[in-house]
Amino acid sequence: MDCYFRQYWRDKRLSFHGPIKSLSLSIKMLERIWRPDTYFYNGKHSHVHTITVPNKLLRLSQDGEILYSMRLTIKAGCLMQLQSFPMDRQSCPLVLGSYAYSRQQLIYQWQTDD
Repeated sequence: MDCYFRQYWRDKRLSFHGPIKSLSLSIKMLERIWRPDTYFYNGKHSHVHTITVPNKLLRLSQDGEILYSMRLTIKAGCLMQLQSFPMDRQSCPLVLGSYAYSRQQLIYQWQTDD
């Protein structure tokens, strides 16, 4: 599956004041800030696209909200339901979470359009 995987979080230590509402940051800044260690539990293989440059975006808002976006190709392992083959339909949800943090330490929420 090809997707744009976007994560948002807030780090108040990075908040700033001034006329600029948000800053686009170099992806090299990822090495210097905290970020979620999101992991696809049923992922078998994935890669970030790098043609012609790494397909990543890092943006910081005044309130310390960070947007980290990347274009991924993910191969996931799923159980196939073949009882109706060849007229079957498959569903393969991606299961994600933190690699090292517990559910109490790092809470994931889907962003809605509301």
